[in-house]
Amino acid sequence: MRLYSVFLFILFSLGQTFAQTPPATNVPPRALPLSPSDQTNVAPDSDSMPLAVPGGVNVHWYGHGFIYLTSSVGVRAAIDPFGPNTVHYKFPNHLTSDFILVSHEAEDHGASDQLFGSPLIFRSVTAVGLNRANGIPFHGIALQRDPSGTGGASTAFTLSFDGVSFCYIGQINQPLLEEEKRQFGHVDVLFLPVGLTTLSVSDFNQVAQDLGARVIIPINYKTEKSGDLPLRSLDEYLSATKLPIRKFDSDELVISRGMLPTEPTVYVLKSP
Repeated sequence: MRLYSVFLFILFSLGQTFAQTPPATNVPPRALPLSPSDQTNVAPDSDSMPLAVPGGVNVHWYGHGFIYLTSSVGVRAAIDPFGPNTVHYKFPNHLTSDFILVSHEAEDHGASDQLFGSPLIFRSVTAVGLNRANGIPFHGIALQRDPSGTGGASTAFTLSFDGVSFCYIGQINQPLLEEEKRQFGHVDVLFLPVGLTTLSVSDFNQVAQDLGARVIIPINYKTEKSGDLPLRSLDEYLSATKLPIRKFDSDELVISRGMLPTEPTVYVLKSP
């Protein structure tokens, strides 16, 4: 009888131990926010990584068409990173990314090998349609080709970080068709390549209006670092646009849904 009681006690104790062991889970770990302490593991010659900001999206423009987004939980997206041979902007040292979007195959827009880490890469025509990277859904939209027939395929992207919808319009060659407008829907923030001479300033204003953008960030325009590319200057665009203009003394800003302007506004970031 005593042995039977001891046996029951052991079984009860084991049952309690297993009950306290948390069940296994297949849910992937959530990305953690970046903080200044995360920089301790970055190489000494690295540039400062854009930090995650609670409740907002950190938008960093590295020059030309290269946009880098960091969500509030530290998910990082690089869009159209430039290579070293065409433009002369400084590429950040040891910059890592979770995923990379490339609008079209050109050296100054598709240098995904410049980034570190093990990012997922979505390139041009292979990225058309609904996709997902690091839990972030995004939509690749095929744009019309250059009517001259000399230009290659280009894909625009829409994605949402922290409740803010972003649109990277890519190498746009013609005003948007009705079908393209339906695919885009309305966006909050539009990265607009105002230096492209394929469209007039009024055409670019119409694109922003078609997409309902509340923040328009000019990119991909002529500077002293643009090399020999035939691009329109920022001043040429700003002097002809009828939209309100707000200038920032930085190539980086934080955008949240509650901070969006009530009327469409051009946000001019400082050229790197």
